[in-house]
Amino acid sequence: MVNPLGRTCYNYYTVPKKLRLILNPIAGGGRALKILPRVKGILESRGFHVEVFRTQRRGDAQEVARVQKGEYSAVVAMGGDGTFNEVMNGALGSEVPLGLIPLGTANVLAKELRIPIDFVQASYVIAKGNTRWIDVGKTDHRHFTLMAGVGFDAEVVRRIESNRKGGISLVTYALPILETFWSYGFPELMVEVDGKKVAEDAALVFVSNSRRYTLTLRIAGRARVDDGLLDVCIFQKRDRLNFLRYTAGAMFWLADRFSDVIYLMGKDVRVSSPREVSYQIDGDLGGRLPARFQVVPRALPVLVPA
Repeated sequence: MVNPLGRTCYNYYTVPKKLRLILNPIAGGGRALKILPRVKGILESRGFHVEVFRTQRRGDAQEVARVQKGEYSAVVAMGGDGTFNEVMNGALGSEVPLGLIPLGTANVLAKELRIPIDFVQASYVIAKGNTRWIDVGKTDHRHFTLMAGVGFDAEVVRRIESNRKGGISLVTYALPILETFWSYGFPELMVEVDGKKVAEDAALVFVSNSRRYTLTLRIAGRARVDDGLLDVCIFQKRDRLNFLRYTAGAMFWLADRFSDVIYLMGKDVRVSSPREVSYQIDGDLGGRLPARFQVVPRALPVLVPA
């Protein structure tokens, strides 16, 4: 069976039809709780026994997602990319497929894998059981499915998380982006890919497993989620005017074609700086440099459209 992206998918349900559904109750502005009865009803009508777990704090989804092979047909994340990241970090290695009911702000992974944003259609995708194995990236302490960003975007995430009191919407990003734009000093970044030094004075670095970044932005236009490689996009000019130019390029899917942007692929990426610089993974704060990013090929089974 071949999915719309031209990759082979398999029906992976070989164990009793039992699902663990992990729900972020504040996802979609509380919409998750409203649609839960319909999602559960669709899955139960297809013969599944559905266990529902509601997260209360960060880390809950990761803990609940720790399952054993053969214990469940699938583990389903009902929320945004952050919720899926937690579920993935808990379930990774079990070989239990992961499903997604996308209810986040950007839903980057759902768009990358063509999982329907409509929750009814996404529920039917889960029920059918077509599975695609994708790569994941990893740092020293966490895995990611989408991307890691070093520099400006990570500083925005750090500001948001330091003041976060509930769910996140597009409006949540507005003030931190403006504050970071006027205060960020664009410290120099050094980058090595597969043991070779490729940049010593970069402004921004993105290590991507997917083409999409967020909303209409696309940075790593040649990335594929199952090619066994990470795509590295290095923006070299360290000033506000060029940052705006890079952002415009990402909006029109042209950023990776600029002459002052280094684009390459590899399996092992190291980023460092003489100054204190943050990095983010899948939209959540990951930590501070130095950091190492590696690819784990075809490590994660995800339920996708046939």
